[in-house]
Amino acid sequence: MEEPREQQPVSAPPPPAGPPYGATPPLGVYAISATPGVAARVARLLFHRAFWYAEQLWLVARPQLGWIILTTFLIGVIGFLSLLLVLPRLAREQPADIRAAWLQPAPAVLDFLRGQQTYDADLMWNSFSASFQESLQARDFTREALAEQMEQERRNGQRYRDFEYIGGVKLPDAQAMYFYVVEVSVPQSARTRAISFVFTVDRDGKIVAIE
Repeated sequence: MEEPREQQPVSAPPPPAGPPYGATPPLGVYAISATPGVAARVARLLFHRAFWYAEQLWLVARPQLGWIILTTFLIGVIGFLSLLLVLPRLAREQPADIRAAWLQPAPAVLDFLRGQQTYDADLMWNSFSASFQESLQARDFTREALAEQMEQERRNGQRYRDFEYIGGVKLPDAQAMYFYVVEVSVPQSARTRAISFVFTVDRDGKIVAIE
């Protein structure tokens, strides 16, 4: 009989080449794990820098803190009051200007003013409406009285030098009002004085009142 052969131990295959403690992780793992730490350090640096600036600003402003608070308060009050004044004007609709660059004065008004300059009582009297003439006559002021008044002013040296049209407005019932300033000089004074006139005319353009 054949003697049994001794079995030779089977050797294990050599381990693969590489680091002794396992496989090396890819570089991306280290990059990702390192990013939060860098961001935190940057955030802390910015926070400390902002805190330092705030502290320096406080050290500078602290001696004048009372004035700074007072000035800020006053600026706020002024701004608030300015808004109260401006906003209603902006919100309110602007009314139409009915004065009169386009509202021509009545011819009767111009006749009255020219009659003053020339002491022409007839021209002035005829500028009045019939109702206004009647109301004057009821107070004992007639055409003759007006003529006497103008002659007295002429003898006294009173002069109606110039008149300026300020403006006019339309009134109900087709009436209108016209505003004038008349320059008058008198011998007793070396300076001229201004007299205002407000003429109210009826729908026919005749004067019904003088103020």
